[in-house]
Amino acid sequence: MSTADTLLKKYQIAAPPENVLRLGKLVQGAFDTNAHEIASIVKADPSIAARVIKIATRGRDIDMDIDSAVVRIGVHQITLVVMTELLMHAVSKTFATMLRLTLEPRDILNPYGDQVVGCIHFKGKATGRVFLRIPCKAADWMVPRFLGKDLPMEPAELLPDVVGEVLNIVGGNFKSNLVDAGLTCSLSVPQVETKTGFATGVQDGEYHLSIPFAAEGMGLFLDLIISPISD
Repeated sequence: MSTADTLLKKYQIAAPPENVLRLGKLVQGAFDTNAHEIASIVKADPSIAARVIKIATRGRDIDMDIDSAVVRIGVHQITLVVMTELLMHAVSKTFATMLRLTLEPRDILNPYGDQVVGCIHFKGKATGRVFLRIPCKAADWMVPRFLGKDLPMEPAELLPDVVGEVLNIVGGNFKSNLVDAGLTCSLSVPQVETKTGFATGVQDGEYHLSIPFAAEGMGLFLDLIISPISD
């Protein structure tokens, strides 16, 4: 059993909502056949509906119903929405359990100063990568919350290790959620580096969504990049 699986079992991080799991299974079928049921599930969840409308209208102030939005963005971007919900669930639960923090899903300025960037690749039925971006100045509150106050060195020196461990737990939870949704995959070991600036490296045919959070008044970011799902 991996470290992530052990921690997930120990802290009993909850399963994702059933409606998201249903969507995950539906997007793997024939889209023309399943579009109506997909739209029905989207309509029942304000968070998912808002994300679908935002993608379909490209963030512009345009009136559009859910059925039209689902058809416009198609199966691959619906898959992106599903995986975003699964990832947000994994991250929120991990931060609440491991750091005793409630993340607020709202945009807050991250000026792209020095930050620790962690990345996990996943491959299989679902293929892509997840980035977790934490400003270096978050070390003062994030490291003691994760490791305790009796630290062997300065929090800033330990932040990359903490981000790697948090991302490892997030990845294990995310993988479990994907499997529950019928999107089996394998995970890479987290790669972590401290850098200024950020580039996703999105390739042709990939889909990218940036997800901002706020914690302790600071902007934290997730980036999800996926390739079209395999047959």
